[in-house]
Amino acid sequence: MESIDKITSRQSLKQIVVEKIKDYIIKENLQVGDKLPTERRLAEDYQVSRSVIREALSYLENTGVTESVQGRGTLVKEQDIRPLIEGFLFSFQVSQGNLKDLMMLRLTFELAAIDVIEREQASIEGIAQTLIDDVEQFDSEADRAFHAQLLMAVDSELFKQMSAVVHAYFYRTPIETSEEQNLKSMLEHQQIYESLEMKDYHKAKALLTDHLMKGAEYYDEHRI
Repeated sequence: MESIDKITSRQSLKQIVVEKIKDYIIKENLQVGDKLPTERRLAEDYQVSRSVIREALSYLENTGVTESVQGRGTLVKEQDIRPLIEGFLFSFQVSQGNLKDLMMLRLTFELAAIDVIEREQASIEGIAQTLIDDVEQFDSEADRAFHAQLLMAVDSELFKQMSAVVHAYFYRTPIETSEEQNLKSMLEHQQIYESLEMKDYHKAKALLTDHLMKGAEYYDEHRI
């Protein structure tokens, strides 16, 4: 059986190689689909055994940095940070994190979306289509649709991945909502939209902040 010292040393060596390969990808400006050097070439360049290279490449593949394609070798993979964010949210939930802290992250995303709307004078027609004027038709899906549409203003894949996972977190656990609370949320959506329509972005941000932070308190108190 391999000693603990050897195992630790091997793991450290593997991590060093992992970082070297990452540095190589960045320095060589490799793009999605570009091929990494062969195992033999990497072993020669980094002066380690091919088994260490295989462990390093396996780690990179498992963490979504690369992918192994038969007949082509190891390629740079299109990045998807959703598993990373999912892992963070799971840890947050397990450790009983403060929901207001997480809501601040969500708020940051949505305020950024308003900044984009202001800067690019983006259309808010999609947001208008999510508005509900009958409280009996307002539910969590209506609330989710409004905020998701607001985030659509930002045309960035990284932003979309991060914000979508954080946003979805708040709708995984069902909560009990009264007609009074639904009416309040429905009217707040309308006020935020009207401020955007009037190009009063400062007011829209203030309304959104109040809406989400009070929503976090309600959500924390009424989770089933």
